[in-house]
Amino acid sequence: MPRRRSQTGFTGILPPELVERCLEFLPFEEVHTNAKQVSKAMRSAARRCLTRGRWRPLKYVVENAMVTNALERPSSAAETATFRAAWAVDPRQVLLEFILLWNNKRESCLAGDSTILTDTFWNWDRGNTLAGMVGVFKPSVARFLALVEPSMDGLGRLTMALESVEHHLETRGRGRYRAEMPITLLRLWMERLGEFALLGDYHREITLDELLNPESLVGSGLESWAEPSDMASFIFWLREWDSDEIHRLSDIALALSMNWQDRQKSGAFVAAAVFFVARLRSDLDEESAA
Repeated sequence: MPRRRSQTGFTGILPPELVERCLEFLPFEEVHTNAKQVSKAMRSAARRCLTRGRWRPLKYVVENAMVTNALERPSSAAETATFRAAWAVDPRQVLLEFILLWNNKRESCLAGDSTILTDTFWNWDRGNTLAGMVGVFKPSVARFLALVEPSMDGLGRLTMALESVEHHLETRGRGRYRAEMPITLLRLWMERLGEFALLGDYHREITLDELLNPESLVGSGLESWAEPSDMASFIFWLREWDSDEIHRLSDIALALSMNWQDRQKSGAFVAAAVFFVARLRSDLDEESAA
């Protein structure tokens, strides 16, 4: 595409190290994709930023977290340190990159890419086989999460990080898949830690008791989220609801936000949950009338 003077001029004025430093303040996805398309100088700066700058650990995770598990070897001390460094830089982006990677591979598979086997990225499960191959995503993500959050004390931080995943699923304009849900990431993590107390029947949902607990770390993690509508959809997808208990969604929002310092945000969360329930009931009524 044609380059405007304002797009490229400063790369010829500023030292390369300063350009690289500026790029470190951009989101990872911008550096990883868009910045490389501006100019040759910008592309070089973006590559340096990804290979030796602030985003280096995240780039390593995206490229190596799955490989570690696929090779059936334990993570080395250096590798574990890099994984934890990436998590410290931006846990939201780490989880989003996992979801984007899974979905890109899934779409390539549906499009007929014969080099990608369905079970490898669709099911996330080492137990599902196809042509002698086994899935790697599910155990790889579980291992990674257990390395960066090795105890249930990390539930609040993990909930904070899941904001990017929920926002992506709610705004991308097409359906959601169980395999990419926040509940799936939470379940993989808890199962890897051997912690099952908060998981309901068949380990497919968070227990209602936990979600109605004002002291739950899920609530403390949600307090940092920006969009009340994302919070409401997040708690909805944490369970498989019977139609006669959907009304509890607003009770859950009230309980999880009871201890928040920002009372305005708490009220907005509860209001979003009430609206979410009303919309669900309207949809159910339309389906019944059809």
